[in-house]
Amino acid sequence: MMTHKKVKALFLLGILAIGAIALSVSTHAYASSVSWTTGDVFVGVSNGTYKVYDNTGAFKDTISDGQGGFTTGCAFNGTLDKLYTTNFSNTKVEVYDNAIPHTLSQTIDTGAINPGGHSESIVFAANGDFYVGHPDGNKAIQRYNSAGVYQQSYTVATEGRGSDWMDLASDQKTIFYTSEGGLIKRFDVSGAGTQLADFASIGGVSYALRLLPPGNGTGGLLVAHSTDIERLDSAENIVKTYDAAGEDSWFSLNLDPNGTSFWAGDFTTGDFFRFNIATGAVEVGPINTGTGASTVFGVCVKGELTAAQSLPGRMTGGGTVGDTGTKHGFELHCNITQSPNNLEVNWGKGNKFHLDTLSAASCSDDPSITPTPPTAGFNTYTGKGTGTYNGVAGATAEWTFTDAGEPGTKDTATIKITDVNGNIVLNVSGKLSQGNQQAHNP
Repeated sequence: MMTHKKVKALFLLGILAIGAIALSVSTHAYASSVSWTTGDVFVGVSNGTYKVYDNTGAFKDTISDGQGGFTTGCAFNGTLDKLYTTNFSNTKVEVYDNAIPHTLSQTIDTGAINPGGHSESIVFAANGDFYVGHPDGNKAIQRYNSAGVYQQSYTVATEGRGSDWMDLASDQKTIFYTSEGGLIKRFDVSGAGTQLADFASIGGVSYALRLLPPGNGTGGLLVAHSTDIERLDSAENIVKTYDAAGEDSWFSLNLDPNGTSFWAGDFTTGDFFRFNIATGAVEVGPINTGTGASTVFGVCVKGELTAAQSLPGRMTGGGTVGDTGTKHGFELHCNITQSPNNLEVNWGKGNKFHLDTLSAASCSDDPSITPTPPTAGFNTYTGKGTGTYNGVAGATAEWTFTDAGEPGTKDTATIKITDVNGNIVLNVSGKLSQGNQQAHNP
């Protein structure tokens, strides 16, 4: 079994080794023509680099921040147009555009607040804020807004190594996290922050974890537990274990968008796999990154199912946006893998948009909108998709719809449509003057 002291030693040795050699930096991040699609897997392989694979495990692409060092956690934002990665060695968050050529568009220096903190895990809230965990330095969890501006730090209880790996619950305030020990710990990030009772005590050394539906702990969670991966129920019972021959250093994991599987990586072998949650069967793998031992310390998936990014359900309805004359009608699911997903927008003298593909969706509860809590569990739908504008393909729409109760006069709609040439042809926002938007339970 790998103890947290051995893992720490491997990390430090790797950092020294990386600093002592000339680094070859991939230019794919800046000149890639490879599209990233839902289900693609991003594997942190050190050297400032992530390798990209499709959902079958076939290699697609490489991206690099050019800084070297260990790469660990990663996550897409709620609209799936940005990939946020953590450079552990340099205590930074690096942001890549989802759009080709996947430009490295932003660097967020979390070390400015926590020198030597070693940014490791990152998770998003439904409002676009994100949290970064730090196993070292002051060991605090940091919160940033969607623009990457620092907001707040939370001093949390720790075991072997700080705020190591974490996930945010569906209530948008409870963080479940590990600290390279035997406890699954919890912290409430609302207000000034409050340490909560531990969720579970399982012994050994725990790393990455993911909450299972409905995302509040009642459905249990998955945790990488060194020599195997364990599924816990709400009463902290280990109800299933997952493993593969020769793999004894399970460190990273993330859920697959299909809702039935998860991906996990072993840092000693450099292998990663997809497991079936219900049966434990290996569905994909082993896939070897070819980067050697002590390199694979992070796995994330585009479109991964996290309770924090999107509450379950769907929204229907439509109407007229204020006095703009813009009319819309829709049926949209919070999970882009569910259907149907339809949106029609009409405005001006015969202008119209028809949605063909829903590419991003996030359903959340805005507490400023009454009634609170909403009957459906959420009241705000933020989405993005592609379709036709006046019959021409390649147009893009972005929208936010809210349900503020009956009869619909307090519901709001914000819609922006861009044509195939990048011209904004519609940008409206306001309360509905006619119509109604209705959030529904799953």
